[in-house]
Amino acid sequence: MEEEKKAKQSSKLSALPPGLREIADIGQEAPPGSIGPAQEQKLIPTSPPALPLPAQGEKKTERIREKTPKELELDSLIAARQQVIDLLKQKNPLVAEARKKIASLLPIVRSAGASHTLRLAAEAERIEFSIATSAYTPKKEKELLKRLRQIRQEIERHKDIDSARRQIEEERKKLRELLKEVRQLEGQLADLRAKCEKTYAEVLAERKAAYEERKRRREELQKRRIEELKRKVREEKKKQYEAEIQPYLKNYDDTVSMSEIVEIEEKGKKKEKKGKE
Repeated sequence: MEEEKKAKQSSKLSALPPGLREIADIGQEAPPGSIGPAQEQKLIPTSPPALPLPAQGEKKTERIREKTPKELELDSLIAARQQVIDLLKQKNPLVAEARKKIASLLPIVRSAGASHTLRLAAEAERIEFSIATSAYTPKKEKELLKRLRQIRQEIERHKDIDSARRQIEEERKKLRELLKEVRQLEGQLADLRAKCEKTYAEVLAERKAAYEERKRRREELQKRRIEELKRKVREEKKKQYEAEIQPYLKNYDDTVSMSEIVEIEEKGKKKEKKGKE
């Protein structure tokens, strides 16, 4: 029985015109206005169209993204850090040179007779300071000046030792100042490095959040485009369906005229009359 029904149905469909036959097939598989997965796959593009490559000789224009306040802050910190590093690079050769000079003068100061000369130089400095700051009697001051002349005469015999001693003192003073500046710069560098690491982590988090937001917007835009394309496809299929079936539909007037009402009433009266007879 089922095979006979299917055969009758197929014979009826084959008797229909091609347009109605397609509509009947669509009606059996899916409701009018809907599209199947295969048709939808054909209508929806799977990949965006390839962009034309720039011709040879043309310059590719790239959009320059404006930096965020955090990125500008990171740039300023990196510049300040590099400036401190450059200053340290300038100071290091000066420190090495001062130490080298002191090391070259130490053998002269530590040679034979150097210790005696150094003691005389220290005594001369004490006498000069005492004469300048204390009030002595003329006799006592005369004795101190005499002793100071004797010391200077003794030191004059060892000019090289005294000169080396003075140079070492100057170099040591210079070295202390340089090392003080280097320690300050090293402290600034450590502080700037910590700030750079912190700001860099904040910039990374900011860029990640911006990337996630751009990704979400792209997905929403792609979704809206697909939905709009599906809607247009459904409308187009519906228009095609209506255009193909329209020639086979009859136009019926939903309104009833007065003459038709009178005719219906007369027919009713005749039926009642025949029934009584």
